[in-house]
Amino acid sequence: MVALEVWFDQVPENDFGPGDPAIIVDNLASLDKLIEHVLTVTAGRQVPAVVQANILGASGLPIIEAGISHDRGFISYTDRSGGFYSIGDTSRSGDAVYDYMGNEHVVPASAEIPLSEVRQWLAEFIATGGPSATVPLAPEVG
Repeated sequence: MVALEVWFDQVPENDFGPGDPAIIVDNLASLDKLIEHVLTVTAGRQVPAVVQANILGASGLPIIEAGISHDRGFISYTDRSGGFYSIGDTSRSGDAVYDYMGNEHVVPASAEIPLSEVRQWLAEFIATGGPSATVPLAPEVG
C-alpha cells in the first residue's frame, strides 16, 4: 500500500487541517472522505474540480490528477514513460474544462469516465502503488 499526498483548494484552513497541508489518502475510508470533501466544497460550481497527488514522501514522478464531479471525472497519470489519460467515450471530441485551485484545467473530453471508475483507479493505486489494471489508461496524444 502507498499513501498519497493530495493537493486541493489550498486556501488556508480550507482542507482537513490548518494552513495549506496536503490531504493524506492512505486507505479506502480516507479516499471516500476526500471525494466527499471535494464534492461538498464544489457543490453549485459550474466547473468540476481537479485534485493532484504524489506518493507521500516521493519527489517528482509519478503525478496523478483526478477530476471529480458528481457523476464523472478523469484520471491523468504521468511517470517516466510519459503521460496517460483515462479512456472514456472515444467518440467524444473537444475538451472538458475542470478547475485546479482557481486555474482552468483542460482535458480531452474523451478522457471523462464515471466517478465510480475514478474512485476505483485511485483505490487500486493506493493498494498497489501502480496504475489500475481494471480502469485502463491511454497514452496522451499531442
